Amino acid sequence: MFFGLFRGYHWMYPKYFVSGESMNPTFWEQEVVQVKAHHQPERFDVVVMHPPNDPDALYLKRVVGLPGERIDYQNGQLFVNSKPVTDEFAEQTEDFVWEQINNGLISKDYYFVLGDNRMISKDSRIFGLVPEKQILGIVTEGNKDK
Repeated sequence: MFFGLFRGYHWMYPKYFVSGESMNPTFWEQEVVQVKAHHQPERFDVVVMHPPNDPDALYLKRVVGLPGERIDYQNGQLFVNSKPVTDEFAEQTEDFVWEQINNGLISKDYYFVLGDNRMISKDSRIFGLVPEKQILGIVTEGNKDK
């Protein structure tokens, strides 16, 4: 019975290896991360997901935009629905205007995600919004002390 519970836990809360540098400095190459929850992600949660343009790939990204929102960056400042919001997870973010990414607000059950290493990250600025069904889970934060 214990073995069955152990296997069930690891099926529900799997571990993944970080591949790439798009989430530096929060997560490093080959670091192991574990899914801790499967509920709807909140702003700044880190998620394991399949990008919409490559459903076989696995990406680790930070949720920045939630359903019903519009996201902009101007002079390194995050704006959510035209109001400034502190984003302590990225040192540099290139400016962009929402209309370059989407024509309306983020649809129900969709999210806007960014890597923490914004200068090299392939994220929603490239592949668009991520459907909730392609989010495998929320992970525990990494290198807070590094």
